[in-house]
Amino acid sequence: MLQITDLTRSYGEKEVLSIPSFGFVTGEVHGIVGLNGSGKTTFLNALYGFGRSKNARVIYENMPMDHTNTAFLEAENYFYPGITGHEYLALFQGKDTTTTIDGVNELLEVPLDELISTYSTGMRKKLALLGILKLDRPVLLLDEPMNGLDLAAVRVLEAIVRKLVEHERTVFITSHVLGPLIAICKQIHLLQDGMFLRTFEQREMDQLEAALFADLDKRTEETIGRVM
Repeated sequence: MLQITDLTRSYGEKEVLSIPSFGFVTGEVHGIVGLNGSGKTTFLNALYGFGRSKNARVIYENMPMDHTNTAFLEAENYFYPGITGHEYLALFQGKDTTTTIDGVNELLEVPLDELISTYSTGMRKKLALLGILKLDRPVLLLDEPMNGLDLAAVRVLEAIVRKLVEHERTVFITSHVLGPLIAICKQIHLLQDGMFLRTFEQREMDQLEAALFADLDKRTEETIGRVM
């Protein structure tokens, strides 16, 4: 299990994350969904250790979860200027995964010999993903990994995530795109106002969209009914 206790985060006096206790089955793909401002990115940051509350405990397989067992693909990645894709990947110190990375890149088609400054948004996202895979950590946090990817790359990403789970990795994915999450996640957790409201099992995925947009749909209907 991956067990969370007293995981909170505040900006000034505003509490944006409040998870007193929650557990996740390891070796599975967990989707984290919620509307903008619900706390998805803040949650992944806190899992990784950024801005974690003083009393928070995040335990993975009976060990503290930290940078040694976790890899974090942020929604926006920083790239040093004037380096190539190969030079960027050399910064990631994992085990010897050259064969794996080269094989995956046959599908992602990142021009590793070229300067990153020439890459498109999608190419940069795929390069960052290769770096995260090279670390070969047991827990992967993927924040909006589909952003900027074309349909073919999303399909490849889905296959990569499934293979990671076969190798007993635990993967957390946030996304505004429900389709890929439903396709690959065993559980999807609904986050609202920094708290988990409900966990959807595979057999319940048809209820996810209605739950996600329930408050918005109610407010939309009331407002449009009033002004139109």
